[in-house]
Amino acid sequence: MLGRYKPSSLRGKPEKTQYFEGWFQKVYSKKHQASFILIYGYATRNTYDTFGFIQVLIPNEKPKIVYFPKHELSFDSGQHIVRMGDNCLTMNSIEISTNELDINLSLMNNHPIPTFKNSMGYHYYVPTLPCYHSVMNTSHLVSGIIRHKESVFALDEDMGYMEKNWGTSFPENYFWIHAVDPYNPQISLLFSIAEIQWLGKRFIKHVGHLRIEGKHIDLRALKDISIADRIVSEKKRCVKIKSKELELDIWITYGNKVTFKGPNQGHMSRDIFHHTDAIIGISLKQNDKTRMHRLIGNFEHIGSSFI
Repeated sequence: MLGRYKPSSLRGKPEKTQYFEGWFQKVYSKKHQASFILIYGYATRNTYDTFGFIQVLIPNEKPKIVYFPKHELSFDSGQHIVRMGDNCLTMNSIEISTNELDINLSLMNNHPIPTFKNSMGYHYYVPTLPCYHSVMNTSHLVSGIIRHKESVFALDEDMGYMEKNWGTSFPENYFWIHAVDPYNPQISLLFSIAEIQWLGKRFIKHVGHLRIEGKHIDLRALKDISIADRIVSEKKRCVKIKSKELELDIWITYGNKVTFKGPNQGHMSRDIFHHTDAIIGISLKQNDKTRMHRLIGNFEHIGSSFI
């Protein structure tokens, strides 16, 4: 029965009056030393002609967004297939062709997070939350070609990440980070914390997955956890996660700042400020042993500080 509530599956509810569903795909290329970002989905309060959207970030360019009329969208929830016009996006391949952009990618060796114990756990059953979140893959491999105007980018088993969000609006306050070690595909970090408001109440939820030295640490499962966020300087900050089992320090040196469009009450009208290719240092203290790594990542911090 729990399969009916699988959080990573397509919701596909374009008839709702105030709703969005979106997917975020990131690939870090060691060869190009930069991230490529693809965001696609639909927002039901957009106009008919701008109902579906694909946002793309190419290195050294501003994010581009292409809209699609409602009748050009179709879904196959059983196989996670999203079609927008002639473009097809799945868990295994991405095919996009616009006036300035051609993308043909294959996704391999997916590392899905266990379905029910995903980002929000039992909160999936809470109705009418403004936003639901699901991590779909933490470190799969992406190969293929991206053509933009006169530039051609070849990807060869580069590290990818994929998540999805759905509901009405992004949280007013949240912190999100994802980072990889370009030279070691077994090392990656996801951490996100958000303020959730529901029926006049306010509560904080976090999710985190650290893959290191062949092990997977679920940061949400840690006991007696405390989380602190400290601004070190105009370009640096530190997040400290502490529990009975471990201590994890995340040092962030800001990268390039870009602006995506995000949902607000079912309408793609909110500016989302995203830092790409930031330097992420991690220090993990566990079992009387300290391990340190230098990663490359992306992060967002929206709203006021609450951790």
